[in-house]
Amino acid sequence: MLGRKTQIIAGILAGLALTAACTSAPDPGPAAGNDQKTSAAPVPATLDLGPKDGSNDVAPGEPVTAVASGSTLSEVTLAAADGTSVPGETDAAKQRWNSSKPLEYRTKYTLTARSVGADGNPVTRTSTFTTATAKAQAYPSVIPLDGETTGVGMPITIKFSAPVADKAAAEKMLTVTSDKPATGAWRWFGDDEVHYRTKEYWPAYSTVTLDIKIAGRALGNGVFGKADRKIGFKTGPSIISKVSDKEKQMRTYQDGQLVLTSPVSLGKPSARSVSGTMLIMTVQSPYTMDSSTYGVPTDSPGGYRTTVKYALRLTNSGQFLHSAPWSVRQQGRTNTSHGCLNVSVENARWFYENSHRGDVVVVTDTGADLKPGDGWTDWRFSWDEWRKKV
Repeated sequence: MLGRKTQIIAGILAGLALTAACTSAPDPGPAAGNDQKTSAAPVPATLDLGPKDGSNDVAPGEPVTAVASGSTLSEVTLAAADGTSVPGETDAAKQRWNSSKPLEYRTKYTLTARSVGADGNPVTRTSTFTTATAKAQAYPSVIPLDGETTGVGMPITIKFSAPVADKAAAEKMLTVTSDKPATGAWRWFGDDEVHYRTKEYWPAYSTVTLDIKIAGRALGNGVFGKADRKIGFKTGPSIISKVSDKEKQMRTYQDGQLVLTSPVSLGKPSARSVSGTMLIMTVQSPYTMDSSTYGVPTDSPGGYRTTVKYALRLTNSGQFLHSAPWSVRQQGRTNTSHGCLNVSVENARWFYENSHRGDVVVVTDTGADLKPGDGWTDWRFSWDEWRKKV
């Protein structure tokens, strides 16, 4: 009996030992003096102001800014020395403020910004600066006109009223957008004129917007932009006319379809029509053709002064597409004009009623070439030539 009792006790002790061996030991507690969590120190508020305090010759059109980090803006003021305040806008996060109106030239301004950070401490920063003096201001005149409907060949031309020395900076202030994809680029003609031309013709029936953001911004050599402008225009149908002097038949395509064939009489040997890709510049009726406008007196041999219907200008030097009822018998056969493209009254009326500035007229095989700048001659260039900086 005693032996069995001893066995039972031994079994219980062995079970306890096994249980203890299968049970994980508790983790040691934290050492005395150590916290279980470390609190991060509050980030102090910072404010960056632009322009920097003490800046001179600041472009009046560049934005004045206050940027808060680790904090939110509570108040921002910008005022001229005479107390005139300048408005601005704060973003939704209240961390950035931008002025919303160009500054005046040759004026001292003070920018003051206040913010409060997570540490609860307010921060105030001040920047006092002076804007530049403009030697000249450049106003941008634009072709085409706002709201105009143009042909698909129409370039955008900006003529500045003062020379632009920093052309690269100026181009960054010009933005062209189209609702239909169209690759394009700017090219300068001298220091005061820049053109935007597409790689291919504009897509027909597209909407194009030019955004000029130059007001108060530096264009180089003390010249600043005078005003911002926004111009919107639309392209009409694609109307492209082609004529070879060999055939003397002008074929006109609208949206890719042949819609008109016009017998033509081009310039006679002593006054050849020029070959090249030209654009319709004006559409007028009636119009008086006057040889004295290009140096030939009307009362001299070869001089003339004739009023015609349905005249469409192709060059600055006086090459037109127009009605010529007196040469209908020669049209399609021989060249009798002073350089113009003579067509019948009926065909000229079609152009008058359907054409827009910027429609394309391609003349070939005349033995004389279109000169640079004699009209809207942007399509004389290949795309690679157009993109070269000049």
